[in-house]
Amino acid sequence: MPKSKPPRRKRPRHVVSRTRSLLDFYDDLERITAQAEREAEALADKVPAAELAVMRATCAENRRIFAEGRAELLAPSRTPVLDRLATEARRRGK
Repeated sequence: MPKSKPPRRKRPRHVVSRTRSLLDFYDDLERITAQAEREAEALADKVPAAELAVMRATCAENRRIFAEGRAELLAPSRTPVLDRLATEARRRGK
């Protein structure tokens, strides 16, 4: 039996995996949008031009939203002191 416990980790364990899973989520959304756009383009001769334009605009808007979300995830925190204090408060609460 060990005489003392090993030191506790100072960093939260799941931050990286959460960020990675969110980035994977945005990748999945991007893939679904690309598939929908390809299907719409394949049916371009059967679909009215107005509907095709709406579909293209929707896909472009989705891509913009996904890019903003991805950039927000990868950007450094704008409130690092507040983040540190909140993390410490959570640790003390456990």
